[in-house]
Amino acid sequence: MSAVSHDPPERRPSPFAGWRPRLHAGFARFAMTTLAGLILAAIVHIVTILAIPALSRHDAAHAYRELGTDGHAETIPAPGNTRGLPALREADPDVVTAICSYDLSAGPMRIVARTGSLPLGLTLHRQGGGVLYAITDRAAIRGTLEFLVMTEAQRDERIAADDEGETSRELRVVSDTEQGLIVARVLLRLPSDRADAEALATGVACGAAN
Repeated sequence: MSAVSHDPPERRPSPFAGWRPRLHAGFARFAMTTLAGLILAAIVHIVTILAIPALSRHDAAHAYRELGTDGHAETIPAPGNTRGLPALREADPDVVTAICSYDLSAGPMRIVARTGSLPLGLTLHRQGGGVLYAITDRAAIRGTLEFLVMTEAQRDERIAADDEGETSRELRVVSDTEQGLIVARVLLRLPSDRADAEALATGVACGAAN
């Protein structure tokens, strides 16, 4: 009779064998990916902070700060102008736009606009972007829109200087930045209205308040 072999059966590798090395490798890849993402985010953050001064010099308040310095609003220049000022993006051909820049470091500014037969609107834009105030010719009193632009400190000083017991009737608009723009827009009803619209827009006065 032949002998029967009693060799032990062949062991199959366990599906969980080597799970610890794979787990460590997975954690290592995750940690490296997270670290790389954090480093990239930090670089972008630092670059953005360093670029803020340069970017802020390219907003509308900086681009058009030369307009209206003679006491009256000036129309936006056409593309290719010799002054090197940018033209409006997506400008509406049926709207005439004029600008007064303001600088409140020397004191409040008074804005006076005479209304006419064409729709007129005024908006106040802070340096860095954003509309602080808007008014249309519907709010005109006896054909005139008038308000003062000032900082909060200048407003407080003006209130303190008001006669006791009397409420000032002047409209005071507070700007949270010393520099900004007053933008006048006049809507044309007909192409032939352009000359009247330009006269209305550039007729907006912007000078030091008394």
